[in-house]
Amino acid sequence: MAEEEIVYPLDEERAQKAYDALVKYLALSARSEQECKNKLYDKGYHKNEVEYALERAKKYKYIDDAEYVRTFLLFNKNRYGAKKIAYKLVNEKGVDKKLVDNILLDNLDDDYQIESATKMAQKYVKQKKIDDKSGAQKVAAHLYQKGFDWRIINKVMTNLFDVFEEE
Repeated sequence: MAEEEIVYPLDEERAQKAYDALVKYLALSARSEQECKNKLYDKGYHKNEVEYALERAKKYKYIDDAEYVRTFLLFNKNRYGAKKIAYKLVNEKGVDKKLVDNILLDNLDDDYQIESATKMAQKYVKQKKIDDKSGAQKVAAHLYQKGFDWRIINKVMTNLFDVFEEE
């Protein structure tokens, strides 16, 4: 016998409690749809109650993944490169990869990333007291760890140390 998913009839009272719990959770901070879904499941609500709460919250624009990505980007684009921002949004926050990629493409151009990576590299060089080309690998590794693409890192390293440009 194949296992069938148990379908519970929608309990209006529990569905309202799920919605109230969701609104309380969203009052603390903006969240992705997946984070909200996980929170409600963790609280023990059934699938149809979670779906009811999510749909109602979406109707009132309490949950909007596109807006969440834009806000996340606004607060984190100076701290991380595009790859790390995409990783955090897709893997940690559960946002759709295509949505993240489209918004990143629209909002993070190469010039901005080069400028941001250059600032990070200069700060790192100053903190670690790197004064010659021998420390360039450490700087490049630091930028890679921050989520910058290798072509961005190459351009920054060329500007700072006159190294790495092999294109």
